[in-house]
Amino acid sequence: MNAPALDPADLDRRTRLHAGCVPPDLVAYLLDHGHADTVHEWALDGEWFCARARARLLGAEGRQEEARSVLAPYVATGWWTAVAEAAGLPAARGGHSDCVLDSLCTLYVYRDAPPW
Repeated sequence: MNAPALDPADLDRRTRLHAGCVPPDLVAYLLDHGHADTVHEWALDGEWFCARARARLLGAEGRQEEARSVLAPYVATGWWTAVAEAAGLPAARGGHSDCVLDSLCTLYVYRDAPPW
């Protein structure tokens, strides 16, 4: 499976409106009913709420590098929601990874100011 090209404006619109995406309530339902594999597959297909849930599960299991790899395509677009989510993943030894902090610094310097 290959994720479609991700556009930060489209990601932002779809996630704010919960339109054209798998909504977070459905993701939670699937996870609660033993369908983690489906959520994982959809995460690979570019479904943000699935990717976010998958990354959070991996992070909770101490698998931070895998969690970051799930979020990496979203972070690469410069979408602040994804960058903030990745920054919230603890590094294996505590704190935040240098690569996420580098991403934040680079995006802040070279892109429009964050929306907050």
